[in-house]
Amino acid sequence: MRKNTLSRAILFGLLTLFASAFAQAQAASNTKSANYFFVLLNRPRNAPQLSKEASEKLQEDHMANIRKMAAEHKLVIAGPFLDDTTLRGIFVLQADSAAQAQEWANSDPTIKAGRLSAEVHRPWLIEAGEIHTPGETQGLERYTLVLIKRGPDGGSEGPQLAQAMKQHAAFVAQSMQQGNLAIAGRLPDSDRSELSGVAIFRAGVEQTTKLTQDDPAVKSGLLKTESHPWATGKGVLAAGLPLQ
Repeated sequence: MRKNTLSRAILFGLLTLFASAFAQAQAASNTKSANYFFVLLNRPRNAPQLSKEASEKLQEDHMANIRKMAAEHKLVIAGPFLDDTTLRGIFVLQADSAAQAQEWANSDPTIKAGRLSAEVHRPWLIEAGEIHTPGETQGLERYTLVLIKRGPDGGSEGPQLAQAMKQHAAFVAQSMQQGNLAIAGRLPDSDRSELSGVAIFRAGVEQTTKLTQDDPAVKSGLLKTESHPWATGKGVLAAGLPLQ
């Protein structure tokens, strides 16, 4: 328990520093268009055990790399998962290709050390305007990050599929208009994994689960959802919940 508490505290410190660095980077960013690559940071089963001193030093290097990538306009969103699973956090990288995004993700010291691994997904099709320039106020806000995956009937084809996906798009648009969603987008069908999209809700896990159950594509079995509590710096996305 003490180890998990220390790890969580380090992650919160990381994001507090990131929020400030991100604000400075966004203020100076240009309008160059690029793809957004969604990166899941996982804890490998064979992750090496480190001493307290070595772990703290590695986290310091990790934070420095976060700030560096933000200042270079490579990293636009980052944040830790708040539940205890092998999923530890995310990066959203603005890159020209998946290979470039993977190279940047792999530059992180925690990944080089084998403590984390980076799972890069093809362009996350989101609206750039949904990522904001945060103010100087530091701190974190809580959200629910939903991994949208292919459901048991995800291989279906024909008019039924087209109609369900049309209704899914309408559900996402309505959720955004109602203020339930901070950002959402699909991942190309050619992606190598079952992950079809990602949505970040401005609500707790319980409420988000109820909301996603109303998605016509989820009801029909074409999609299924996996929800996790998650946090990021204040101001990066539309306002979330206070961090408890």
